Amino acid sequence: MLLLVAMVPTIMFVGLLWWLDRYEKEPWPLFLSAFAYGCIPAIILSIIFELVLDIPLGGSAYGDIIGVAIVAPVVEEAVKGLAVLLIFFIWRREFDGVLDGIMYGAVVGFGFAMTENFFYFLDTAGDPIVIVMRSLVFGANHAFFTGFSGAALGLARQSKKRSLWLLLFPAGLLLAMLFHAAHNFFVSALQCPGLLLALFSNGLGVIVVVVVAFLAAKQERKWIEQELAEEVTAATIAEADFQTLLSARRRAGARLWAWRNHGWRAFRLLGKYLNLATELAFGKHFLREGTAHRKRSQDVQKVRKDLADVRAQLLRIMEKA
Repeated sequence: MLLLVAMVPTIMFVGLLWWLDRYEKEPWPLFLSAFAYGCIPAIILSIIFELVLDIPLGGSAYGDIIGVAIVAPVVEEAVKGLAVLLIFFIWRREFDGVLDGIMYGAVVGFGFAMTENFFYFLDTAGDPIVIVMRSLVFGANHAFFTGFSGAALGLARQSKKRSLWLLLFPAGLLLAMLFHAAHNFFVSALQCPGLLLALFSNGLGVIVVVVVAFLAAKQERKWIEQELAEEVTAATIAEADFQTLLSARRRAGARLWAWRNHGWRAFRLLGKYLNLATELAFGKHFLREGTAHRKRSQDVQKVRKDLADVRAQLLRIMEKA
């Protein structure tokens, strides 16, 4: 039962996160793998490192505060940030910019928070106050902490300087650690006044991450508008499709219409078509800016071909109706 209590708010948060990624959805296998890493490996690694680092502190009251306010934030953010760093290097084609970085960082954080909350609920025998505070009031904490690390890597991804991540990632990681440390210190050491300070600190952090995500999404829309306009001229993409691609609301409405009028397969194909068109825009943008990986040029040609194939399949389904 307590596991379900920990899972339900997390599923809601992750669903909202997925919805916020308006233009190019991350691949489900990678997205869920990042979540799973946060749920289990990140927790195990954090426990091991925290136990080792807590030994010299000796279990005193002073040592406990250091453990909670310094050791835990440093270890947990480093372990969670490692997953985002691995995605940045290994799955670089799926890491397009700041918004992607925030998405991956946040989903790792939500996975971590779900497992951590479950253990807290067990330890407090399902105390309703603990459940409300950890699941809802502070439910997005781990997500926005690690979101800073992801956003920093997203900035590095958009730069022509390949080594910029060496500067930006530590900066984002440090910011994540500082917000995490502030929360832990306020809540553990200052009691009631600390709770108010934690609410303020966390609220500020969430606002910063949301604003950055909003600006990144606006930037992605601009890429789509600039790069696909010439595809309309070349008749690769229809004008109506181009207008749909520029609006998250129109995208959702078009897919819903496809489902109602032509079934599940049309719904899936239209989603694939929209994602491919967005991928084409991003690929062209990175090539134009000189920030593309080595095989991006071939990828763009392949995406154009796949786009035409999916569009043909969609038209065949609609013609049969």
